[in-house]
Amino acid sequence: MLKKSRILVADNLGDAKAVEEMIDKLKSLADLIYCPGMSRDDLLSEIQRCDVLIVRSKTTVDKDLIDRARALKLVITATHGLDHIDIEHLKDKGIEFRSMSEQTNAVAEFVVAFLLCMARKITLVDRLSKNGSWRKDELVGSEILGKTLGVIGFGRIGQSVAMKASALGMKVVIYETNTTHEKEERAKRIGAQIVPLIELLRKSDFITLHVPKTKTTSKMIGRKEFASMRDGVFLVNAARGDIVDEEALLEYLKKDKFGGVAIDVYSVQPPFDQALLRKIIADDRVVSTQHIGGQTKEARRATIEAISNLLEEFLTKK
Repeated sequence: MLKKSRILVADNLGDAKAVEEMIDKLKSLADLIYCPGMSRDDLLSEIQRCDVLIVRSKTTVDKDLIDRARALKLVITATHGLDHIDIEHLKDKGIEFRSMSEQTNAVAEFVVAFLLCMARKITLVDRLSKNGSWRKDELVGSEILGKTLGVIGFGRIGQSVAMKASALGMKVVIYETNTTHEKEERAKRIGAQIVPLIELLRKSDFITLHVPKTKTTSKMIGRKEFASMRDGVFLVNAARGDIVDEEALLEYLKKDKFGGVAIDVYSVQPPFDQALLRKIIADDRVVSTQHIGGQTKEARRATIEAISNLLEEFLTKK
């Protein structure tokens, strides 16, 4: 009798019922161990016996972990971002890697919500109302119809945001370093232009970031880029905190550069022990959330179902 594969899920996938269904579906093919929140030491010990590892962004799949994984054949991450995975070392070890996030629409909808929330000062008004302060005549918002949205990064999420913004009557300009014929055609279909970064910064009333965290994109939006933006610009970061130079962001908040800033991600998470990040979050023009852009019931279930289908295919071919 063939030995069953051993699958370790090291992070919380967020939908207990869907996880139970996945375990039941695969029980004849594998032993699936669901241990979200396990310690690093326990993970380093357990990984030595595992054929498959499934993570989200909390677990770092680095060289040390990979080198201990003597039986590992497949790593799956339920995220769009890949900065927590040493993909090159997985390749060197001959370990297959897959990203199975189904969060594209969830994040894109969240970004559109950010745009509207900032433009109409919704979170500020909510805070004022809760504190018993009525300042109706001061709270004049902006409409997004006819405004220009700059989309930095035209991958799956950037494309979805651009499509939704175009449907709401926004003009869309795009900055993309990895331009392909397919991306050019998608931009044309929604009436968007692919432009140099400096042109996007100067033209845009709203700017949203959708690039991965890499050495190239670290702090790609800093003092020079902020200085090139229009006064009163609205900025959204639902990608990775390190993409923005947070010291420069605070500096330009103090200079009254922005109409609003919406942040779902930070260089340190949670951000509350960092004085710099606390100052940014406390600013009335800042809408601050807790890395929840992809967290919807639908996205979680769809991600688990996609992982389950991939595992079934992988295990039956093994």
